[in-house]
Amino acid sequence: MLTPRFELTQTEGEVIVTVHAPYANIKDTEVYVEDYDFRFYSAPYYLRLNLPGKIIENDSSTGSYDAEKGDFVLRFSKVNKGEEFLNLDMITTLLAPPKKKNQVAPTIEVISNPVVSLSDGMSNGLDSHKTECDCEGNGGKDEEKDGDEWFVAQNPLEENIQASIKPPTYGFANKVSNALASFEAGWTGEIIDLPMPDSTPSIERSSLRQKHEFEHFSEEHYMADLIQEEYIRPYIDFKAEWEMLKGTEISLSVTEKDLLKELPNKSYLLDKREIERVCWGLVDILFGSCYNNRTTMGENTVESGWTINKLSSTLCWFQEFESAEEVITACIRRSLCYPLYRNWELSLKVFEDVKIVISLGKKYMLKRLCEIHEMFNNSYEPRYILNQLYVKDYLIWLQQTPISTFESLGASLNIVHPSKVEMGLDLVELEAAAISVHEEDLVIENAIHEMIDEVDSLAINDNKDNKPKCTYTMESKKFLDYLLRKGTSSSSDSSDSDSETESDSSSSSSSSSDGSLDSDDTSEVE
Repeated sequence: MLTPRFELTQTEGEVIVTVHAPYANIKDTEVYVEDYDFRFYSAPYYLRLNLPGKIIENDSSTGSYDAEKGDFVLRFSKVNKGEEFLNLDMITTLLAPPKKKNQVAPTIEVISNPVVSLSDGMSNGLDSHKTECDCEGNGGKDEEKDGDEWFVAQNPLEENIQASIKPPTYGFANKVSNALASFEAGWTGEIIDLPMPDSTPSIERSSLRQKHEFEHFSEEHYMADLIQEEYIRPYIDFKAEWEMLKGTEISLSVTEKDLLKELPNKSYLLDKREIERVCWGLVDILFGSCYNNRTTMGENTVESGWTINKLSSTLCWFQEFESAEEVITACIRRSLCYPLYRNWELSLKVFEDVKIVISLGKKYMLKRLCEIHEMFNNSYEPRYILNQLYVKDYLIWLQQTPISTFESLGASLNIVHPSKVEMGLDLVELEAAAISVHEEDLVIENAIHEMIDEVDSLAINDNKDNKPKCTYTMESKKFLDYLLRKGTSSSSDSSDSDSETESDSSSSSSSSSDGSLDSDDTSEVE
């Protein structure tokens, strides 16, 4: 059976289910509704939804079929009129079967512990709750006098050391291990910087990543992007899509809906700490997506998949983060080490973009992740592996997670204020040096302009024919023009200028050797 594309909307008193089934057998169509359960069958399609609220089929319920579009439009009344049904766009969650709520009484009751005997000192004032059962062969009173003793089977460390070592884990919520063992290292190395992910311990990933970033940080590249701000400014000033959107204006495209309805139904049993780490990983991936969108001005390129992959420590190093400060520092460091545009102000702008994307809610974050999923699937490199390890699970988990989790996440990011010192790349010193050199260049350039202006003012024109008479003045101006264009002085050019001046002087002297010059023909130099 095929799962048709569908869409749910609501009014104050009704829920409207639109089912796209262009090849359905209309006469055999069946629809069933009961409380939270909605079922649609029309060969070859079958759809079952677990709704967030109760609906009922009554006299006001209607159904119609648009033969041109192939859409069934079914309207049902809400049991509680005025109730707002949440997450009607979370397609994977709607397709998940309802969870059974079984009230199971505890089947294990601890009466006493025959291995452990508690002394008066261990009771901590709970003498009335002492165990009533003593260990065999020993008197209860004697054991209490002897102190607290734990009788635990002990084995030499060497016997169990191999059993206690677990293989390194990675993937969504760090639940996967040995998934890349069958792939060649050279092949996965195109998308993963972590060396030997199936054998490198998780605790070493952060230090290895920072070392790799430090080795690939280019001081010249960073200073060039700092000084040549005119090349970076258009990307900083670019108005991204999320800056002009409101939460109520967001809708999923047909392609995005098709992707979500094909995702498997999963439930994630995560504790509080695991949920926090998953959230930091989401921030890390969204930073790469926002950087790519801003630096391409909303038009993805063939390098977009590489950019997102490279900027994300989660995807490139399989790293888990422990705090908001740690993940933001890693994101900004990588944005200053690897991509084409490496500018501090640009990185801070991308950080603000991430906060806006999270504030727009789950639906918009789903759109960003769907875009990443498509880019990775269509990538020349094997980035579809990253979809299997991370992106798909994030798409499923996002739909199941309450919005309060992301409101808390946004609040945590709002109190983070990254500084250049925290990056560990000597950014403050580099910027000071770059600005100093740039100012010196400006002083030299201005001095050359002033010299040219002075030389122009020294040009003397003949009162009769208005022609320049000072060879030294014209040659000096040419020489200064050359310095201004090239930025360097040339000894050969200066010597040529001097030789030409001397030749002109000698020729003038030879011409005047035949006789005295009239005072009117004498050239003056000011």
